[in-house]
Amino acid sequence: MGETSWAQRAVDNFFKGRECPTRIECDQIARSVSDALDVYNVDTPGAMTYTVVCTKQYTILMAPRSVTWDLLTIFEEDFDQETGAFQHTTFAVIDEDDIAYFGTLNYRKHDITLEQLTSALTPISDHDFFPPWDEKLTRAPDALPPNIYVKRPDLVLYGVFQEHNALRLIPEGLFEEVKAMEMLSQHPHPNIIYYYGCRVRRGRITGLILERHSYTLTDYLKNKVKSVDKEPFMEALKSAIRHLHSLDWAHNDLNPGNVLVNEAGMPILIDFGSARRIGTKLGTSRGTKGWIDGEIKDYHTSDYRHDLSALEKIHTWLDKS
Repeated sequence: MGETSWAQRAVDNFFKGRECPTRIECDQIARSVSDALDVYNVDTPGAMTYTVVCTKQYTILMAPRSVTWDLLTIFEEDFDQETGAFQHTTFAVIDEDDIAYFGTLNYRKHDITLEQLTSALTPISDHDFFPPWDEKLTRAPDALPPNIYVKRPDLVLYGVFQEHNALRLIPEGLFEEVKAMEMLSQHPHPNIIYYYGCRVRRGRITGLILERHSYTLTDYLKNKVKSVDKEPFMEALKSAIRHLHSLDWAHNDLNPGNVLVNEAGMPILIDFGSARRIGTKLGTSRGTKGWIDGEIKDYHTSDYRHDLSALEKIHTWLDKS
């Protein structure tokens, strides 16, 4: 590897140990004010500022080449929360090049043809959806086992955040989970999901490559795959949580949907989008209603007590299942 440039060393030193603003926040500000798709450092020895050059890229907006019903990531009807009146149908897809597309139509699902749906899909800008790649992170190898899962940003959130002019929260959310998985990859645990690294396209993190298991705990019991040996199961889940707490982190969104069941019938803890160091502020991902104490709006700070409370709720839920 070549020697790190002066600009890169200066930028690294600037952001080292700095919680606010983060590098990703500064880069996003640069992109937003310049309407650029990417930024890079200017190698200017002696400069006292964090300087970037914004590169403008123009993309012809086109619908994806081929869409089938089974490729849709989301295809759901939206209703007014107060009146219950139908509003529109939302749909999205991510193609083989990791380009995300999103669309809506003012028709019910059963009235929409595949041709109409495909024509209504428009590509999502990478910088609105995927965080920038950082060479310090783990890049997933090209050769991967067949049983992998690619976790991407949640396309369901795109329409909501677009409406509220908060699209930056989508790539920020994925990047927070990347940081958690990078930390855990240095401190593995048998009951925490295995992380292969980041999937990278066009200089962006387009997904987290994780091991795949067929069922969440919710679906495992709902589909009556097998019975769960509750005491060993809960002890293994508690072990994963204790391990996380020993690293001064909390999960903050423990619920049966965020626990997979492996072939041995044991738990695998997943979904670290809400995981933070103890005492730090939570982002937009912050617990699941019914599995936390109190209201979501009051759920602000990473705390090991969130996980301990959820463990008790899961234990009680298993007793009733």
